Amino acid sequence: MHIQNHICSCNKCQKDVRDKILTGSGAKTTYKIFNHPDRYQLSKIIVDDCLLKTLDRSEKCDYLFLVKETNQAYFIECKGSDVLKAVGQLDATVNILEKELKDHSFFGRIIATRTYSPDIKDKRYKDLYKKLKGNLITKNIQYQDHL
Repeated sequence: MHIQNHICSCNKCQKDVRDKILTGSGAKTTYKIFNHPDRYQLSKIIVDDCLLKTLDRSEKCDYLFLVKETNQAYFIECKGSDVLKAVGQLDATVNILEKELKDHSFFGRIIATRTYSPDIKDKRYKDLYKKLKGNLITKNIQYQDHL
């Protein structure tokens, strides 16, 4: 997998842009990343329906946002209420891409329509939280990061 050489087939990926805001959304959920005032170079890559579309694995997250200047990788899953399925999708995507993004800091974001506290206490959630060095956030309906 070569993210830098990724040729978009969905016409929704945005590579190396300096936009003020990039957005990813699900049916009822929204994630936004607000660019740094210096307008860092960002990429928004559709993971499930573009970058990893040809892989047989069914678990893949929705989006990958890359920040070139800070080597940050944001793995995003916009979900209904099944947070543990989202955990599996994020974890599977991180596992697929971690070697290629070895010089990046990883951030996981689950934007769900509903979050149940037992899901956050589940071992799978805690394991992913640990793997991402505490950079896992779960929010309802919408969430935004500011660079």
